[in-house]
Amino acid sequence: MINIIKEKIRETKELLKNKFLHYFTFLNDNEVEEELDKRIEIFNEKIEKHIEQSSPFDNDYRLYRKSYSDFKYNKTTEESVKDDINHYKNFDKSANIEFFNDKLNKFIEKYNFLEKFKGKNNKIYNKTIEEKIKKLIESHRVKKETDIKSIRKNVLDNWKQALDEKYTEWALREIDKFRAEFFKETEEFLEYIKKIKELEEALGYDTGLLFDLSLGNILKKDFEYIKSLANLIKDTESIKKLCDMLGRFVKAEESHKIETIFRKETFHTKVRDVNSKEEIVGITYSRDINNILPQEKLLLAEGILETLFGVKYFENRLLTFKKEGYTDFSYDETIEEKVEVVEEEKKGPIIICADTSGSMSGVPENLAKAVTLYLATRAMRQKRNCYLINFSTQIYTIDLTYPKTIDNLIEFLRISFNGGTDAIPALRHAVNTMNNDNYKKSDLLFISDFVFNDFTKEDYDLVKKQKEYENKFYSLIIGSTPMFDLKESLFDYNWVYDASTSSVKEITGKMYDNILNID
Repeated sequence: MINIIKEKIRETKELLKNKFLHYFTFLNDNEVEEELDKRIEIFNEKIEKHIEQSSPFDNDYRLYRKSYSDFKYNKTTEESVKDDINHYKNFDKSANIEFFNDKLNKFIEKYNFLEKFKGKNNKIYNKTIEEKIKKLIESHRVKKETDIKSIRKNVLDNWKQALDEKYTEWALREIDKFRAEFFKETEEFLEYIKKIKELEEALGYDTGLLFDLSLGNILKKDFEYIKSLANLIKDTESIKKLCDMLGRFVKAEESHKIETIFRKETFHTKVRDVNSKEEIVGITYSRDINNILPQEKLLLAEGILETLFGVKYFENRLLTFKKEGYTDFSYDETIEEKVEVVEEEKKGPIIICADTSGSMSGVPENLAKAVTLYLATRAMRQKRNCYLINFSTQIYTIDLTYPKTIDNLIEFLRISFNGGTDAIPALRHAVNTMNNDNYKKSDLLFISDFVFNDFTKEDYDLVKKQKEYENKFYSLIIGSTPMFDLKESLFDYNWVYDASTSSVKEITGKMYDNILNID
């Protein structure tokens, strides 16, 4: 029973993949599979816990276990068998208890028939017959207990089987019910991921939106609008070129530096080993009989000189060959080196100031949102801090830093542009943000039609000071003609997008007399 239920639960993964094979073919993403495996594991734990804690048969199983324990440890009686038959019947109305009742009644009648002769009038039954009846009753007593116990065991087995069958049927129905809900949620999830994938393809690059599948709460209308912005970037050559230029924000600069490294190197050499006897290296005094010189052996040839040999032996003064060998020896040594390495500078934060005033409605609004989408999704993929300040008469800030990117970005894209324009609070808030540790060395992009009063001298001074801390300032002007004097611009670079001609111009104060038309 338990194995059937567990096997049914384990089928979830295979059934899910077969049911949604078309999604897997389309997505082909390892992280999606990992996320699904995690969700399946959570589902399995949830359904196992539900089946364990919510079974409607707990009281029935308790009653059965009580009866079985009584059967196992106590004497079986007619009453206990009848009780078990009644419990079985109460649980399973379709149970055929007549079979057990008939069996029990036959045994009772059989043994009661013998019992009735006991103690009868001797006028009818003599003593001999009575003794025989007693012996017959006694001989059948054990058999009676065995037969009744056998009936009870049969009743208990059938009761347990009925219990297990009904419990299994209930558990399998619960699994199917929960699984249907789980498959519905999974289909919604896969459809969501499919739309995210379509957005990536529409943008023409890997946004990284799939790397955290728990992010986002995008509605159908949001998908359609974001997709239209993505297609605006993809299909409009001038905007695509503009975004390519803005890609300078998301490209890391390479730099070279001299770095000291320490490496360990192993050296191998041979050293003398006086305990080794590999080769002759000279002559020495000793009493090493095995290596004595031939002339010393001659002393033993003359009896008179044999005593001299003995003296020289005991004094360690026999001339012998000196032998040594070599053994391999390894040692490690740390070597310091100076090497030139290429390092990738840490990608700096991005601050976007987007004009959401009424004069920006229409094409400028779509362009501002498309550029924000482009930069925010790239910042998300690269785990860069990204901060949005949209302004009209007041400012409204949105944190687009991962993992808040998706929901907060959608919140901005839903905004309708209206109202007047006051850009100074937005610029000053951006400058103050650059003082935070998370936004040092920021790239600031100011998107507006610049239909507002020029910035004050105080603003110029604030920006100049921030530039000293390696913060950079860029502007994207929506309109055919800049509404301020570019020669005195506080921005490092200025781009102009003319919707009427679909042209993008990159201009600076130094290049004011020589406008470059990139279109």
